[in-house]
Amino acid sequence: MLNSKQLVRIAGIAALIVAGNGWQLEARTRKGDRFLVQSRAAEIRKEWDQALTFAEQALSEDPADVAYQLTATRLRFYGAQYHVDQAKKMRDQGHLTEALAEFEKAYGINPASNIAEEEITRTRRMIESEKAKPAPPEERGMTPEQVQKKKEGEKFAAMLPVPELKPLNAAPINLKMSNQLPKVLFETVGKLAGINVLFDPDFTSGGAGPIKPQSIELNNATLEESLDYLALITKSFWKPISTNAIFVTQDNPTKRREFEEWVVKVFYLKNVTSVQEIQEIVTALRSVADIQKIFTYNAQNAIIVRAEADKIALAEKMVSDLDKPKPEVVVDILVMQVTRAKERDLAAAVAPNGLNQSILFTPRASITTPSTTPAGGTGGATTGPVTVPLTNLSKIDGRDFSITVPGGLLQAILSDRDTKVLQSPQVRAVDGQKVTLNIGDKVPYATGSFQPGIGGVGINPLVNTQFTFLETGVNVEIQPKVHGTDEVSLHVEVNISNVRDHVNLGGIDEPIVGQTKVVNDVRMKQGEVNLMGGLMQLQESKVVTGIPGLSSIPIIRRLFTGETITRSNSELVVALIPHIVRAPDITASDLKEIATGNSTTVKLNYAPRPPEPPAAPPAPAPAAEGTVPTAPQPIGLQATVPVAPGAPPQLVPVTPQLPGLNAPPSSAGGPPATAPPTGPPATAPPTPPGPKPEGAPATPGGNARVMFAPGQVTTQPGATVSVTLVAANVNDLAAAPMQIKFDPKILRLNDVVRGSLLTSDGQQVAFSKNILNDAGEGTVNISRFPSTGGVSGSGALVTLVFQAVAHGETVVTIPQLTLRNSQSQPITATSPQLTVTVK
Repeated sequence: MLNSKQLVRIAGIAALIVAGNGWQLEARTRKGDRFLVQSRAAEIRKEWDQALTFAEQALSEDPADVAYQLTATRLRFYGAQYHVDQAKKMRDQGHLTEALAEFEKAYGINPASNIAEEEITRTRRMIESEKAKPAPPEERGMTPEQVQKKKEGEKFAAMLPVPELKPLNAAPINLKMSNQLPKVLFETVGKLAGINVLFDPDFTSGGAGPIKPQSIELNNATLEESLDYLALITKSFWKPISTNAIFVTQDNPTKRREFEEWVVKVFYLKNVTSVQEIQEIVTALRSVADIQKIFTYNAQNAIIVRAEADKIALAEKMVSDLDKPKPEVVVDILVMQVTRAKERDLAAAVAPNGLNQSILFTPRASITTPSTTPAGGTGGATTGPVTVPLTNLSKIDGRDFSITVPGGLLQAILSDRDTKVLQSPQVRAVDGQKVTLNIGDKVPYATGSFQPGIGGVGINPLVNTQFTFLETGVNVEIQPKVHGTDEVSLHVEVNISNVRDHVNLGGIDEPIVGQTKVVNDVRMKQGEVNLMGGLMQLQESKVVTGIPGLSSIPIIRRLFTGETITRSNSELVVALIPHIVRAPDITASDLKEIATGNSTTVKLNYAPRPPEPPAAPPAPAPAAEGTVPTAPQPIGLQATVPVAPGAPPQLVPVTPQLPGLNAPPSSAGGPPATAPPTGPPATAPPTPPGPKPEGAPATPGGNARVMFAPGQVTTQPGATVSVTLVAANVNDLAAAPMQIKFDPKILRLNDVVRGSLLTSDGQQVAFSKNILNDAGEGTVNISRFPSTGGVSGSGALVTLVFQAVAHGETVVTIPQLTLRNSQSQPITATSPQLTVTVK
């Protein structure tokens, strides 16, 4: 016999089998119960190590207990996973040794953990690699795969897009040049804008034919516009190769294939819902943008394109215009059905429904054969047909037959039924997508071949019969098309059906379905109500029953007839109310046409960029302790000379040594040009001894000024006059493009000589000049190269050499003088004027 413990264990196993889906199994020992309860409490607190310890102790009490085994196995998995997660966090922080210990602890808890085994191997390799070659701090906690992915990300981030020109001088270009070679034209524009120009050797050597001089006049043109103008008249094309350099070559298919920039771009489409839409966009890019290298990746709704830079830019515009959210419409559907039926039933007659009587044979007992009662019977009534002997047939007469005499009826019934049904569902549909609404029942009907229920015994009529379900009730299909923001076209199919009757076909009752179907296309405004009426049914019926002949006799026919009159009226109205919840997102930019070049070349043009806001001027450096700040000192007016200790400073006038300030005598023997007298000396705080040299740092807190030195000149016809344009107290000066205006009837500009301010630190500058004496103007561009920064201080920008040609007085102006710093930001300064009198 089984002892009590075995019986308890068997009962527990049986309970486990019956429960089936229980996640906990009760322990079978008291001490094990206590450990198991403690294990569950620690598990709730997410203390996996402690929970596993208690579970192991409970399992040690009874190793054969299934509940203990399941609990310990489950906690080994969770405990090992917990240590794996902690080890990954330590490794991410760069603590490789501690992370390895945690991974090994996880593997010790659950040797079946493959992730712990893999991470142990990976961490050991990282430690060995760290010992061989220490990794940077940010890569110490990364796996080799993560390090490689980081390097790839850095490499991808370092890939440059198509270079974008950022000229040193962003001021509009005003230039007029006549009969100059294309190389000179491009170089002049480049110098004005502060960019470098590189040429294809075939372009300068005339490999495609003789090079003809060209003339050009630019007025307030941007750099890109100027380069496009030159490319058009010289039949060349240019491309930027860096932010401050361009490459120019001949414009022909061979050179474009050789030098035109190609770009790869991946477009991720966000609003397409089918592969067909992606293919339509790809077809548009191939046909319109003339892009041949194109591929679709349907898994990510992506399009990969490789083409010339301008074609890629055109593709970006097209994809932005085409990949837009589809409009959406919410349609309120109101189904209203009104049914009214009236029935009148009148009968006041004998046999109003006619005669339908049976004549019964009820023979008398004297002519029938006496019935016999079975032995042991009780003498009860016998059943069965009545038998009449043949000898008694002659005795049958009218007494042996019977008939039921019809009774009279008086009936007057009037019924009036009124039924109203209202259904108001709402559907939401995307533009061009069909939405279906079914309200009703599914009715089965037999289709295909079936075996009739006749012709054999025991044949089931349902053998070899297929059934299909038919949607009855109100079935609506709507396909919307949104026009703009306030109109919608709807293709509507309304199908209203119900089961009116059944017909038996081969032993199967088939439904007879009454159907009303309307297909309609309407165009409505948002919120407009469209009523689909006319689904009306009017039925009248009159039924007269009675005795033939008697029912046709006037007046008395009412005594032998009954009359039923039925009138039914049914009307169905379907109302559709559309509401646009998402309109087409078409902006003014989508509707604007853009220039795309000619039939062979795609070329896009861009509007000038808005100027960048000027940067805040740098804060002046604090003065050294014990020194007095220096006040702004005009150049060439005064300087401080050394004095004895303790004596007050003495200021004496000095003359600036600038080229052209002290003009030499004219070659025609006239009096030399004289400078106006300087103003009275002003008092200034003490400064170090000696005059202030050109190019010295500007005085902190001073304002930049530009002036002519001298500011007023008197000369004679035929004499040569040299004046210097001086910049005083400028900070970080990098470029000084200017336009000079003068009266060509009085003066002639012979030359423009570069000054020494921008080269005061020994750096080279870009210098160009274009003198148009017929128009009385000249254009000068002087700028430092981008990598050399700017200069601060005071000095000469340029020296202008004029020749007087006639008597009179004129004013020389600089209407377009733009001083810019090394960040291409303008430096505020006034435009100077020079008065020249020719006597």
